[in-house]
Amino acid sequence: MVERADCFPGTFLGIALRAAAAALVALCGACAAVDDPAGLSIVTQDKYDFMTCGEIVPAYKAQIAREKQLTELAAKAESTPGGVVVSYAAYRSELTQTRAMIAAATRGAQKNNCDLSKK
Repeated sequence: MVERADCFPGTFLGIALRAAAAALVALCGACAAVDDPAGLSIVTQDKYDFMTCGEIVPAYKAQIAREKQLTELAAKAESTPGGVVVSYAAYRSELTQTRAMIAAATRGAQKNNCDLSKK
């Protein structure tokens, strides 16, 4: 009869497998903890680089308005019991994406020498 070495907790293979599993969990946890403030992974950063100022400014203002709306919705959701979970599930991913779009529009405006403060 063939015995499996990993069935015995005290064997070298069993300890090695547990250590490898713990290392994998730690590495995955580290990746999950990385903050992506600019949303670089979900937004094309050069989207606004080839637009004119007449196209960038309205898009920027629309993204600012959407950010304000999402921030208010997230704050409203977080004010209720258990609302933090709802807020993160419903609004945080879109809010991160919107902020990344704002950063991309700002970058494109700076590259094209556009004035985003004009009405």
